[in-house]
Amino acid sequence: MSRLTRLPLILAAVALLPVGLSAESLLAGFLPKSGQLGDWQIIPETDRGGVSDDQLYPIYNGAVPDLREKGLHSAHQRIYEKGEKRLTVDMYRFGNWQQAKGYYLPHRQTQTSGGSCTIYNDIKQQAFVAEAAGSIMGMFWQRNYVCTVGMQGRGSADRATAKSFLTFTSDKIKKRYQKQE
Repeated sequence: MSRLTRLPLILAAVALLPVGLSAESLLAGFLPKSGQLGDWQIIPETDRGGVSDDQLYPIYNGAVPDLREKGLHSAHQRIYEKGEKRLTVDMYRFGNWQQAKGYYLPHRQTQTSGGSCTIYNDIKQQAFVAEAAGSIMGMFWQRNYVCTVGMQGRGSADRATAKSFLTFTSDKIKKRYQKQE
């Protein structure tokens, strides 16, 4: 088959693909699917995100202007359940890595000042999981992304669950960019 006959076939195949990889689908693609991390299942109606303020306000409400001021480009939220437990993961994409790190650091400083907090240097670039008042909160920044995990719970098993969600997401980002380099 000659190049001239292959070109229309390639163009037709490309036309059938979704128009570009949207920021929302990119962020959602970093998050675990149902069953990828133990028995955690996505609650379908809670899987949402976007780029525009209209898409973000139903999720983050009055925090949207503050997030935009910090450089937020897009976000995606997904809530999982396992039995009676629920876990919320928020994935943020900032304009650059400095904005992402700038968003991450104050949260880390707040969490390390009280309660039980572990900092992980084995999750790219850096991450923490903290426990206080019956809640688990974890967060990392990597490149221009920030990921947060939150759940009601306590103890090493729940902290390990938060870390596993952070590690999974961080590894997906790492794999995506390894392909490009």
